[in-house]
Amino acid sequence: MLLAGVDLSEILRLVEAEVRATQKKEKEEEKKEKGKIPKAPTYPNTQPILVFLHAGTWMAGGGGSDGLLQPDYLLENDVMVITINHRLGPFGFLSTGDGESPGNYGLMDQVRALEWVRDNARYFGGMNDSVTIMGSGAGGSSVHLLILSPWTRGASIYQDEYCLMHRAISHSGTAYSPHAIVRNPKTHAVRLGVQVGCGTPGDTKALMACLRSLPAFTINDNIPALYEWDDEPPPFGAVIDSWQGDEAFLPDEPHHLIRHRQFLQVPWLMGTNKDDGAFRVQDILQDSSLTTSLNKDWDKFGPLLLDLKDTSCKDPKEMARDIRKYYMGSKKFGHESTIEFVEMMTDRFFLYPTEHAANDHCYYIKGQLCYRYQLVYSGRKSFLDMLNKETPYHQTSSLLGGRGASNPRFQNTRDAQGWGVSFLDELLFLFPSPRLGLVYKQDFNADSASRISTHMIMLWTNFIKGSDPTPQLDGWPDDVSPWGAWWEPYYPNYNFWLQIDPEMESREEPLRGPQMSFWGDLPLYENRDNNVIRDEL
Repeated sequence: MLLAGVDLSEILRLVEAEVRATQKKEKEEEKKEKGKIPKAPTYPNTQPILVFLHAGTWMAGGGGSDGLLQPDYLLENDVMVITINHRLGPFGFLSTGDGESPGNYGLMDQVRALEWVRDNARYFGGMNDSVTIMGSGAGGSSVHLLILSPWTRGASIYQDEYCLMHRAISHSGTAYSPHAIVRNPKTHAVRLGVQVGCGTPGDTKALMACLRSLPAFTINDNIPALYEWDDEPPPFGAVIDSWQGDEAFLPDEPHHLIRHRQFLQVPWLMGTNKDDGAFRVQDILQDSSLTTSLNKDWDKFGPLLLDLKDTSCKDPKEMARDIRKYYMGSKKFGHESTIEFVEMMTDRFFLYPTEHAANDHCYYIKGQLCYRYQLVYSGRKSFLDMLNKETPYHQTSSLLGGRGASNPRFQNTRDAQGWGVSFLDELLFLFPSPRLGLVYKQDFNADSASRISTHMIMLWTNFIKGSDPTPQLDGWPDDVSPWGAWWEPYYPNYNFWLQIDPEMESREEPLRGPQMSFWGDLPLYENRDNNVIRDEL
């Protein structure tokens, strides 16, 4: 076809050829792109990071809360929240005391997670030079152990590009907590082996080969047999692995590492709840057989309840008698002695370990500050209310697919009200809990509980962002705190601590001074160097 001397068929042929060439080129480019690894976009690194380590005596719990706790309050204050999972129970902490199973795997998992955060924070807007680690209970102990471990720093004890965290927060748990370190790990490994038919106590290589050949459920289902009385004492935890030399995760006793300043120098905020021990006491008083055991044979069960068997430097029975007499007098265990029972458990497992750790650690810390608190106000809900709910907090079996997931501890029906400020209750002020139907309005003009939550979020985020929970602000008089109170740093000779209640008062007198002196004078393993430290103070 010709039009004004132009051959249209030739034009169409050329156009079609060009289209085919373009399509071929696009397909080739698409094929090349499919073979490439996509690059993650980078964002302005503007948000400090909080890495949360869960509780559970290293036997239970998980990073996914399933609606139990949510990060909304912190996210609204421009803090990025990251939760992690790590191996638990024998899968995370079984140790034979040699190279066959060194132990501390769960803590090593935490280190790997922190390394991932450091290396990847820039891809999701996080500041890898502003990482705070925070935990409650075993999570709080993990925080302290990570500070002490050479695995979280470079050659220097000071912050540099190699360190994995820059601030630390421990709720009701330190490296000095009775459950933090297991001192006879091989014994528990052998007991587990015997329980599952791997009875080779003198040959750790054969023992571990046998254990590793078994299904995980077989091992997990036999964990309850390792407890000597109810849930006491936990058979697995951190171990001192000094025999590993330069590869050791925890090369010495915590108090030795501290006294020789062999720990990462980071600001540390720590504290307890007034009635932390109520969590365990409530559990015991719900079971009449447990109460009867304590009243009938304290010499047998008291050392187990108080975890004295491997932490006492003298006869555990004698020490258990002394402790019971100090707190209980002639009273029997039961609802009529709940207050004394809660005080005993709180002081043993929470308050004294925090007091002891604060006095040691905060004396030897260099160039950084410590802050200490005591939560004394009961909110609208307690973590004890969780005992009446279906939750993901079960034994490790729940983390292996749900088999045997119902832990009797979480099936009690008694109302949690009246137990005081129990273990983990601080978390309900820091994280909304859809599962418990608890969301505090972030408003200083709201009810008292909401004001407490608002205040705590403000103090915690200040620390996460700048290491000081109550920084001075431009334009404010030096003697007026824009935060309602000044949270003074804690020093061994100046026992400043913040009392968290509607008044938010900074106090200086020792917390339960006579009781802390009582525990400090006991011949516990962790007290062996107390006189030396006190002389230096």
